[in-house]
Amino acid sequence: MKDKGDSNSAVDSGKAVLYEEFGGAKYEVNLPLTSLVDVGEMMSELGLPSYIDLEYFPMRSAIVTIWACQKARELHKLYPKAFEKEVSSKPIASLLFGGAAMKIHCQHSNGKGTLSRAIKDVDFIVPKSQGSNFCKLLLSMDKAFGTQFKYFRTKGDTLFNAMRQGQRYRIRTINGITEKGLPTVTVLDLFCDSIDLRHKIEVKDSFEHCRENLYTIGLEYLILSKSQFIMDIPKTDIHLIKEQGQEFRVLPYNWYSSEKLVLGMEEKDAKDVCAIFLDHPVGAGKGEIGSEKMRKVLEKDRKSALTVTLNLQNLMDRTDVMEKWLKKGEVATVVDRIQALLKFLPKVDKKWDKPWWNTAVETPLVG
Repeated sequence: MKDKGDSNSAVDSGKAVLYEEFGGAKYEVNLPLTSLVDVGEMMSELGLPSYIDLEYFPMRSAIVTIWACQKARELHKLYPKAFEKEVSSKPIASLLFGGAAMKIHCQHSNGKGTLSRAIKDVDFIVPKSQGSNFCKLLLSMDKAFGTQFKYFRTKGDTLFNAMRQGQRYRIRTINGITEKGLPTVTVLDLFCDSIDLRHKIEVKDSFEHCRENLYTIGLEYLILSKSQFIMDIPKTDIHLIKEQGQEFRVLPYNWYSSEKLVLGMEEKDAKDVCAIFLDHPVGAGKGEIGSEKMRKVLEKDRKSALTVTLNLQNLMDRTDVMEKWLKKGEVATVVDRIQALLKFLPKVDKKWDKPWWNTAVETPLVG
């Protein structure tokens, strides 16, 4: 059985087996994989920045998907063999978050720089009312745009989707091509209305500003989604953190259980947050981090506010860590901008000695 992150595809008579059910049913694709579109043209039509690194297959796939969502009303006319009827009466507001959104917003997240990182998949969120239509669109993508952009659902995915009652979807997709021309497969986690991880982040207002936010959830929600990560570990496990060079993740929160350590965001998320602040000033203009917007969001959720401010303060204080990735002048820029934002964010006086974050929620990896 193929699963998320599995880079192997079996070959069977000129076809690649993408996934095989326990009962023997196979999901296959013909070889060689095809692409019938110019991704660069689509990117330009969408008004996306030219610095976006299309080296990563998931980025190319994401751009084709966003373009198709914007054309949802007319796909059945443009590609009648792929779409028998109108997919949606209006464009589907599909927004990226995670690593793909970073590459769209931040030049420093692209190329070969120290803040750039490989992405293996993309993370999408759509309005709950459009979730079903989005999935239907994905399942016909390969017929319109080529087999490189194939999506499919297993029996397990169908059951997962039914149990989530339109709040979340899971669907499989090709996320790369090996040197031998074989596809690799991953799972696309589709969220609806909100990103429910360690803290719940409502992004409904972003759907009204797709193009303005470059088809992402926007800078403010990106910062929140990156700095919402938190967990605890027994203090006796500190040696494991040190062995991995992750001591910088220990958050200085003195009111928590004396037997536990509180850990903040991972290195990949810290890098992403650095890229946002390096490339965008704090302010109220276009392309700036909206401090007032973030303040209003966090005033409604003191628990999320505490996690976010702890993570941002900790990153700002760890200039030694940032200097591994950035020049001193760049570190100073990031520190100044985080400091400017923190002045606007609510201060949380409540003191918790046990988890104030979601512990029972399933927390998928955000790329």
